[in-house]
Amino acid sequence: MRLQGSQTPLDGAPAAPVRSALHTAGTRLLARMQAHRDGSAPLDADNLTRLCHVAGYFEAVYRNGVFLRRRNLLAQADAATTLDDLTAAVPAYVLEDIAEQMQLAEEPFAPLRRLPEAQRVCGPVFAGSTDLGGADADFITGGLLIDCKATTHPHQIGTTQVQQLAGYLLLDYDDAYGVDRVGFYLSRQGGLITWSVPEFLRAMGARAPLPVLRGGLRDHLRSSRAHSAAVVIRMPGQR
Repeated sequence: MRLQGSQTPLDGAPAAPVRSALHTAGTRLLARMQAHRDGSAPLDADNLTRLCHVAGYFEAVYRNGVFLRRRNLLAQADAATTLDDLTAAVPAYVLEDIAEQMQLAEEPFAPLRRLPEAQRVCGPVFAGSTDLGGADADFITGGLLIDCKATTHPHQIGTTQVQQLAGYLLLDYDDAYGVDRVGFYLSRQGGLITWSVPEFLRAMGARAPLPVLRGGLRDHLRSSRAHSAAVVIRMPGQR
């Protein structure tokens, strides 16, 4: 939200008055979300879905660092656009799709919802997240690291997705979350697939213990970052 209201150059961004309108809309979105969370102004399922969907477009701008006009609802905004305009533009099929996914999640997530709040972490970041530009996972619940996939073709989940899950596990350098299981949640199929950490690492072909693997990743990332910084600051003509 702050990015939209700032003077920071943003590839593909609209004119300043439109960015200002989007900043105002985003600020109001956060306020409505907070009022829902604290119970002062609870939202029904459809309105909450609309807000979350719009929030996803703001997040896409932040994560990508560019304003992708063809794929972002915010691209329809003008200087008069309000939050209500943005939420009204969310297609009906989105509400139906999210409602179906939420219904599918009831059974697999029921035991996880019963955990104490401190054991239900949404969007966890790790000690090593800064080494990868701020990487964050989806959920950690009672020691279970979950990566959610909304694909309609779950059989296409492969090496890249598994390595991403492994990366999250290894970025917890100091074992702050006590992860002892990892898994994928397939939101359009309602399937939660989990492995114990030892099972997962063996399947990945790892032979070293988890703390050693974490230390190795940490050293590699920090060494690579130091090397990149040295290349950037080297003056032209220097060897």
